Amino acid sequence: MEMYATIAEFLKATGPYGLVAVLGWAFWRVSEKKDKEVKDLYEKVAQISEAQTSAITKVEAALLALREAIDELRHRNTSGRGSSTED
Repeated sequence: MEMYATIAEFLKATGPYGLVAVLGWAFWRVSEKKDKEVKDLYEKVAQISEAQTSAITKVEAALLALREAIDELRHRNTSGRGSSTED
């Protein structure tokens, strides 16, 4: 309750300029909190993006290795058929 009395005395002494100062300070505090939350969100999104990029790179490498393995198996099968000595 004493805090409110102090604020009221401050506003009486400073008039409308005090009100502007108090509202400006409150706006600044809210903006500061929002900026911190946005920064935290940006950092989290950056971490998720990095993990996603890493995962995509690994999947692409696995798909390339799979394609190469399939091509190698096809090559073995076609070269194996031509050298068959079955009658």
